[in-house]
Amino acid sequence: MTNPQLSEYRRSQVMGMSQIDLVLMLNQGAIRFLKEAIEMLEAGRFDQSWQKFDRARKIVVHMLGTLNFEAGELAGKFASLYAYVIEQIGVANARRDPEVARQCIEVLTTLKEGWDGLAAQTLPDTLSVPAPAAPPAPDPNRTPLCIDA
Repeated sequence: MTNPQLSEYRRSQVMGMSQIDLVLMLNQGAIRFLKEAIEMLEAGRFDQSWQKFDRARKIVVHMLGTLNFEAGELAGKFASLYAYVIEQIGVANARRDPEVARQCIEVLTTLKEGWDGLAAQTLPDTLSVPAPAAPPAPDPNRTPLCIDA
């Protein structure tokens, strides 16, 4: 697959995901980048660790920015946890401290488990984008509209 084809495939894949699945995907991405940042720190590759920390931070900032505060008190609790993780990613990066990054992973893993539980309780049809309708069956009495040359 070429790069534009891969991008289109990923875009169509994301467009069909439920909101919970999108949050889980973002959460997993943040955890992955934090783990990669720890690997880079421990290898002494600080410029690359910064890039990984920055990617993780951007994901968590996005998750914070897309919370629906009209949903109730739970959104405020998520916001506090996301804000804490964002702050601690900065601390881990500035101090080059893999232990602080591991604490961020623990918080995000706990949040992921909560989202996993919510996803298991939710009927897939209630949150996901409905599948497109199947095309109508061809009418056997209808003449095709093709012209032979």
